[in-house]
Amino acid sequence: MKSLTGWLLRLSLGLWLGSLCTFSWAGSLSWESLSSQERKVLQEYQSQWSGFSIEKQSNLKRWAALPASQRAQIRSQYTQWKNLPLTRRIALQQKLDHYRSLPTDKREKIKKWRSWIKSLPMAEQQKLREQWSAMSSSERKRYIQDLAKQYGAPPL
Repeated sequence: MKSLTGWLLRLSLGLWLGSLCTFSWAGSLSWESLSSQERKVLQEYQSQWSGFSIEKQSNLKRWAALPASQRAQIRSQYTQWKNLPLTRRIALQQKLDHYRSLPTDKREKIKKWRSWIKSLPMAEQQKLREQWSAMSSSERKRYIQDLAKQYGAPPL
């Protein structure tokens, strides 16, 4: 399972940025103003469209503009999220809240670290996921040093 925390962060940021860009002073979007592709993707909402707020219409329009593959990926990730036990979802939300509360420089350091981890071969990433929590501090340090010798130093 891909990192849900990273996905949640990207989704939250995307939705927030999107909401800034999609607000319309006109009051609503007419169904006819949508492209044929957007109407096709959103056809299940046609009868309700005029009753939606401008915010919901804009969010749906943005959803329809996404490539089909991206919509499928988001649906899949959302299903994974909903299938997690409530305690796990709460723990992930708390991690995300903690991450958001960090100073910018710490968040940047974490992003660089995650990018370096993602650059490792999949077998190493899997090994890290499986063994990291059971390692002591000294074992972690030694393991990262070994990885750095093989794949280049992490950007810390």
